Amino acid sequence: QGTRDYSPKQMAIRERVFDAIIACFKRHGAEVIDTPVFELKETLTGKYGEDSKLIYDLKDQGGELLSLRYDL
Repeated sequence: QGTRDYSPKQMAIRERVFDAIIACFKRHGAEVIDTPVFELKETLTGKYGEDSKLIYDLKDQGGELLSLRYDL
């Protein structure tokens, strides 16, 4: 099915919400990170182990094995 696209109006709202959340987190000492939603399967299995139930396997149209991180 793919991933979701947001319109410019929706993105403006999302950015304001995220900015407010990030500012609150930073006030309490948190740091901002940005992680990919999809990663190569070999990358995630190296982190979580081959038989881990923490990743969801996907395959793109070109046959490349991708995985979705468990926390996303």
